[in-house]
Amino acid sequence: MVPALALGAEQPEAGTMQQPPRKKAQSLLDAPLMLRAYGFLGLIEGLAGMTGFFLVWWANGYGLNALQAISPTILSHSASAETMAIYFQATTVTLAAIVACQDGNVFACRSERLSIFQLGFFSNRLIWIGIGVEWALILSLIYVPAAQNIFSTAPLSPTQWLALLICPPLVLMADELRKRGVRRMKVSGSIGKRTLLR
Repeated sequence: MVPALALGAEQPEAGTMQQPPRKKAQSLLDAPLMLRAYGFLGLIEGLAGMTGFFLVWWANGYGLNALQAISPTILSHSASAETMAIYFQATTVTLAAIVACQDGNVFACRSERLSIFQLGFFSNRLIWIGIGVEWALILSLIYVPAAQNIFSTAPLSPTQWLALLICPPLVLMADELRKRGVRRMKVSGSIGKRTLLR
């Protein structure tokens, strides 16, 4: 949430006044925005988080069937200390993957139309401050013993940290491709209208 607050300081997009006005009846949270947030970007983030969760179990020798078999003991907190340690690490990787994906998401959400390569990564420095604060909080949840006890987190391995580096560009590039597709559809639609008018 902290980097998202910086979006409030985002400069107006170039060409905003050339866009048609929003209809009075159109909600700010309309269907296309909700689909983009939950059906597209949110889905990618959820998949990344769950992939991280299952990869931790898989790396420790647990397939899906084995995980299903031990789930009742995990949920009742009667599993062995070793199993609970794996569970805490899996949930920590899931949390960290979602946070890492949100870093890509905040850059994707700077504009509904314009590419981040047009806007620039450093034109809103408050986003970077927000990302720094966010990761300081996450690192404290993961590595400060008192926070580990409260939030049931566990330290991550160097390999897991490296894997998290995939998350921000995954989300950002997916939205860049979506934006490019939308722009192409609009261009081909306007060309089609001009052809009909001729």
